[in-house]
Amino acid sequence: MSVDDQIAVKEIVKKSGSSFFWGMNVLDSKKKRAMFSIYAFCRIVDDIADELDNRREKESKLKKWKKRIQHIYESVDLNNSIDRELKFAIDNFMLEKSDFYSIIDGMMMDARQDIKFPSKKILNLYLDRVAVAVGYLSIRVFGLSDNEKDYALFLGRAFQLTNIVRDFSEDLKRGRCYISSDLFKKHEIEQNIKTISNDPKMQNVFQEMLFEANQYFIKSDLEKKKIKKTKIIASEVMKIFYKAIHSKLFKKRINLNKKIRLNSFEKIVILLLFFVRY
Repeated sequence: MSVDDQIAVKEIVKKSGSSFFWGMNVLDSKKKRAMFSIYAFCRIVDDIADELDNRREKESKLKKWKKRIQHIYESVDLNNSIDRELKFAIDNFMLEKSDFYSIIDGMMMDARQDIKFPSKKILNLYLDRVAVAVGYLSIRVFGLSDNEKDYALFLGRAFQLTNIVRDFSEDLKRGRCYISSDLFKKHEIEQNIKTISNDPKMQNVFQEMLFEANQYFIKSDLEKKKIKKTKIIASEVMKIFYKAIHSKLFKKRINLNKKIRLNSFEKIVILLLFFVRY
């Protein structure tokens, strides 16, 4: 496990442009290294589900990743940087294999078919696989116990619901819509990928989803009070970035032609305010 491995994995994280990178940089070197490997893994399998056109190829590559995770746990064929860095994280923080499998299974949901108007049950399963499972891996690195998993559950769901609203137009272009069928029925909107963006009632749907995300943020804040705050500083940094994005959407008319982002100046100001108050 060389410095070159660490650099290669860190580059994957940096190129993603995610607020994750800012949050993980507040950790000590050992935890940062583990978290970078987890996020790089997530980035790679997410790109397989999103960027490849051939469904068989997507499924094949994701299935290979399941075998690859098994091999990493068995210390077999550790022949590239991400595998070796994941092995470091697994060995040092006793990460659960089932959480890696859950993330891959979430990506498989995207790979097998374009998700459109899922039931609430299927949506929650998707949230728990692609977001909450990442949180479960993260809290092990942070040093939290299994009794503190609700913090990761609530935060993961809040993040992903916010993402779904923010990325709505982008997902439509991929033929996907992660908003549950229940909301379309409630607001009497036809479940048609080609026409939903033109329906003014979608603004009400977005706000219901953002309200739910806000409830999860509130629940995570309550759970936070039970946890030593130095343990969760990285996830709290991520949370303030997500809350800033959420606040640009919540109780506001959403422009579907403009993706909400935080610029570098906003991120720096948010970080400074966070560390003054934390």
